[in-house]
Amino acid sequence: MSFREKYSRLGERYERIDGPLERFFDPLRRKAAAFVSGKILEVGVGTGLMLPYYPKDIELHAIDAVPEMLRVAEKKAKELGLNASFYVMDAENLEFPDGSFDTVVSTFVFCTVPNPEKAMKEIHRVLRPGGRAVFLEHTKSDCRLINWLFLKPLDILLGWLIEDNTLRETHRLVGEYFKVEHEESHYGGIVRIIVGRKEG
Repeated sequence: MSFREKYSRLGERYERIDGPLERFFDPLRRKAAAFVSGKILEVGVGTGLMLPYYPKDIELHAIDAVPEMLRVAEKKAKELGLNASFYVMDAENLEFPDGSFDTVVSTFVFCTVPNPEKAMKEIHRVLRPGGRAVFLEHTKSDCRLINWLFLKPLDILLGWLIEDNTLRETHRLVGEYFKVEHEESHYGGIVRIIVGRKEG
């Protein structure tokens, strides 16, 4: 079963699974949202857990590969009064022209997207020169003990449940495409905020 099928079956129930972790992630979502400005694309919006943290005056475009989750996010955005448009779309194939956005946001997406390098290329392409890419992602820790004792068992569980790969080195992939201006490591490096600038 593909990640799309697994997430489509979860739908609104996804927040019940993710809910216990959100008390750890909420402050990080708020921090990540502080880096956004202008015309924004959120890649992999899911059920819209980032939406409450965005400034009210932004123009937001949000995509997700799973229609069932996108509908939940769209309803949430209306309740929050956000100027937002939603699209069923893959991160690896963004249907926007080059340089369309001032900021691209990705939160806990690169642990799931099937082809992370292709998705990163697409984010780089649709971002305007000088624009920002903001990532809040699960990443492999710099501590081997944490990886073996915590992340490896979690990787097996989440991989089976929602196709989540907790051992990816997304922070290094960001550095291959963007000039990293800010990076924060949390919980032993298993979660990071990375902010990159598109040069040119």
